[in-house]
Amino acid sequence: MKKAYLFLLCVLVLIQGCSAIMAGKKQTRKDLSVIRVGGNRDDIVHVLGAPYMSTRTDDGGCKDIYKLVENAGTKETKTLAIVGHTTMDVVTLGLWEIVGTPLEIATQEEATVFILYYDANYKLKHYEAVK
Repeated sequence: MKKAYLFLLCVLVLIQGCSAIMAGKKQTRKDLSVIRVGGNRDDIVHVLGAPYMSTRTDDGGCKDIYKLVENAGTKETKTLAIVGHTTMDVVTLGLWEIVGTPLEIATQEEATVFILYYDANYKLKHYEAVK
């Protein structure tokens, strides 16, 4: 019987924190208004962060690819979710994960792929948004 309790305790310790970790890995809201034709690449990278992928183009420019969640939460809502999940994990001795993990999975937003094309002067020529 003691082995069963020990096994249950180990399982609870291992699954504890999954929902909090998932909430912590969610993207925060980015200012997508920076993506405009004629915009400087340095300004765009400063706001959006490093691109998912970047390649040189034949005309001397470059192409950046971003995966962004358009309706992402703010840093504050992300922090609140982490604190909430962690608190519920402690209060329920890990049983919150039965609810919290599926809740985080269900509330994940699909990312939009933004493809940004720059000229040789690193000014944005045009862009595409693909869902």
